Parts: sequence; C-alpha cells; structure tokens
Amino acid sequence: MESRRWPERLYRVGQTIGVLSAALIALMTVTDVGLRYFFNKPIFGAAEIVNATLAILVGAGLIVVAALRIHISVDLFDAPLRRLLPNGYPRWVYLWNVLGTAALAALLVRHAWHTVDAKELTAVLEFQIGWIYAATAALVVAAFAVLISNWRAKQMTDDEDDYV
Repeated sequence: MESRRWPERLYRVGQTIGVLSAALIALMTVTDVGLRYFFNKPIFGAAEIVNATLAILVGAGLIVVAALRIHISVDLFDAPLRRLLPNGYPRWVYLWNVLGTAALAALLVRHAWHTVDAKELTAVLEFQIGWIYAATAALVVAAFAVLISNWRAKQMTDDEDDYV
C-alpha cells in the first residue's frame, strides 16, 4: 500500500508549487503595477520573473490536471463519441493524454538540456533560463508519472463540501 502513495505525494507537490507560483505571480504583478502607478519606479526584471514563474506554474498545474484527469475536451466530439464507444472512448482519450504528456516531457527535457548546456541567459536579469526549463521539464515528467500510475485524486463536486 505504501508504494502507491508516491503519486499522491507528487500531486501534493504539484498543488503546493502551483499555489506558491500563482501567489508569487499575483504579488509581483500587483506590486509592479502599484510601484509604476504611484512612484514611476517599476520592479527591474519583473516581467522575466513572472514569465519564469508562469512556466513553473504550468508544469505544476499539469501534475494536478493529470491526477484529476481534467484535460481539455471538445464537447462537440466528446459526448457523441462517449455514446458511440462507451468502453473504448475513455481508453482512447487516456492513450492520447499519455502520448501527449510524454511528447511534451521529451521536448522540454531536450530543450532544457540544450539551454543549460549553452548557458543561455535572459535578456534583462541575465540568469540562466535553462534551469527554469529544467524545473518545468521535471514537473511535466512528474505529471507523466502520475498519469501512467493510474492513480486519481478525489474531486470536489459543485454542490458538496466533502470529496467524492
């Protein structure tokens, strides 16, 4: 039973990193706008920090999406295909979720490897952006692991206060 707890831990890590990233983005944006408006003194490099944090937020959010199985679906196709293929359609969607997440993880790992190796710097603050790509790639790999583990987080319903 203990061996099946790692997807839940990754899910909690994704939630925590996502909340902290979203809070940092909001705080940085509100502070930067306030300083610009009242004192005409923006935060130097705020846009780069927010963009880097947004990449981390997307990676962490993908872990949560994978655990809750709340990927985007197109209603025009989803409902008719569920009726037409009641058993096969969920498997087909799961297969494409796995393949898409694996492809994204592979592309991000490759890009992170390249930018870390090239020591690519950002334009304003001149920090190595490759480490942000590497962190995002690690989060997407974690999302892939959660997805293939077949573990699912419990979802809240709209009309209940408890998990279902």
